[in-house]
Amino acid sequence: MKKLQFLILSGILTFTISCGQQKRFVSYKIQEGETMEDVAKRLEINREDLMRLNPDVGQNPSPNTVIVIPNPKIKKGNSSASNSSDTYAVVDETPSEPAGTKNSEESSTTSNSETSEGAEVSYQTKVVTKYETHKVKPGETVYRITKNYGITKEELIALNPEFPGIQNNVLSIGQVLKVKAIEETITLDKETVLEQYLTHTVQSKETVFSITRRYNITKEDLLQLNPEYPELKDNALAIGQLLKIKPIEEAKTIEDIKFYRDSIQLDTEINLAILLPFKSQAYDTLSAKKIFTNNKLGNMVTDFYLGASMAIDSLKKQGININTQVFDTGNRGKNIEAIIDNDELDNADVVIGPFYSDKVTAVSKHVNAPVIFPHYSNKQHKLSGGKIIKVAPEKEDYANYLSNYMKANYHGETIFLVGDSQADSKKTIQLLHQNLKQHDSIRAIHSLYPKDGYIKKERFTNKMKAGTKNWVVIVSNDKVAVADALNSMIGLPDDMEVQVFAVEKNKAYNSIDNNKLANINFTYVTAQYADEASQEILNFNKKYQAKNNALPSDYAIKGFDITYDTLMRLASGNSLSATFKEGISFRLENKFDYRKKLFGTTSNRGLFIVQYNRDLSLKRLK
Repeated sequence: MKKLQFLILSGILTFTISCGQQKRFVSYKIQEGETMEDVAKRLEINREDLMRLNPDVGQNPSPNTVIVIPNPKIKKGNSSASNSSDTYAVVDETPSEPAGTKNSEESSTTSNSETSEGAEVSYQTKVVTKYETHKVKPGETVYRITKNYGITKEELIALNPEFPGIQNNVLSIGQVLKVKAIEETITLDKETVLEQYLTHTVQSKETVFSITRRYNITKEDLLQLNPEYPELKDNALAIGQLLKIKPIEEAKTIEDIKFYRDSIQLDTEINLAILLPFKSQAYDTLSAKKIFTNNKLGNMVTDFYLGASMAIDSLKKQGININTQVFDTGNRGKNIEAIIDNDELDNADVVIGPFYSDKVTAVSKHVNAPVIFPHYSNKQHKLSGGKIIKVAPEKEDYANYLSNYMKANYHGETIFLVGDSQADSKKTIQLLHQNLKQHDSIRAIHSLYPKDGYIKKERFTNKMKAGTKNWVVIVSNDKVAVADALNSMIGLPDDMEVQVFAVEKNKAYNSIDNNKLANINFTYVTAQYADEASQEILNFNKKYQAKNNALPSDYAIKGFDITYDTLMRLASGNSLSATFKEGISFRLENKFDYRKKLFGTTSNRGLFIVQYNRDLSLKRLK
């Protein structure tokens, strides 16, 4: 039987196989208390097949969730949750509406500027509830607040279910209470919205987290621009929903990036091989405490595997059949030769590992599958072979990424490049200088190196102009050189504004006070960035801690992101190299932007630029 492939495109699931003039698949609205098992029984199909058709829907979906089912309509009958014998509603048997339009809701009305045949919604009115609020002051009581606003205690409780303490007259100073509900009718004129805002039409499997991460905005920004969708606060989205992202004048700075859209081919089966240096033989007689105390590699490998395991579990729940083999490569990869000789990797669709760069090429020569090198090595630039995929960006990618950002945001700043006596530092400064000079308006770039072991502050201030912003880029791994350059930026005259950049926040910054970095707008390039307040990351941390009795380390999240991204791309039914051409992807903390060299390896260039805020939080700039 021909396999079906469903793609997450234009806000709906569209199937390419037709059955005469009748659609083979239709949409179906879940009833109160109904489970996927109930629906499958009525269709007389396996629950697993129904779950594969709807990978983003759980076993117990919420009422009114719209799922995809095979045609003909569901049979009449009773579900476990209802005694009604009426046929449940099939809500869509007509061709799908264009991306960007939205079905009317109970609280909204729509009007079309075209005829009813193929009409597109031109505007929509919706009643939105806003709230008048009150911030609790010292000495205030529930009684006093209700009297001031002319409401009852019961009404105050109903307006603020998140504060159950009100029932017992318990308040906290600074607590913000809703004291009055105000209904407001909002009219959405689609043409006006499209003219004035950068917009996004919600696709299947997208979340508030993925959308805000894609456009580098906060959830608060999204809520503020889209008050007609208060459900965004609870991370609720509807396929086809048109969201305002940024005013059009701000959107001009957004990069034109092609994003990969996750898709899963039905009946997908992936053979995964993971090669990690567990060194079980060497640790056989040691206690867990001795194994993991002061054992950086042991902790890295274990955390990576735990993160990868969670990714595999998550994808299996979405209907992907994953056959996983895990191999212990031993100390310095000594077991790899035996693994290859025993043909253990012959059936692998993808290999994650090994951890040692000098073993990656050997593995790639003996398998017919892509080989993922999962972490950075200062020798990875020597790797060759068309099957090798390097996840960690090269160090020169960091410099290129920073210089491209600076060129795109240059407005007459005075630029300083600060290095040390090391060859790598001088090479990177030369690369930055060469890239920045490509900008027509950038003429003077000052390259500074230590004299007698340090750089005097006057070497900066003599070239800085009052009232002009200054960019200082530090290119050094030397602890003394970094501290010296940063100290020179402290206590500058008030009329000299400075922003300090680093090609990478390396170990030399570990001993620097973060408050000092925040005061100089410290900005740097990184391969990992997380919005710690996002619900997705909070949920992942919670699940990981429940399973492993610890919060995830960077390597655990890296293990999850790399494994999830790799397997999700393969689940499309296409080769990894083909999916790389379809665009970049964001996962929990990592960005995957793969580029292949002609007859060479494939490398990830997924990077971020982040800046310290005054409150020590981080802001993503790019």
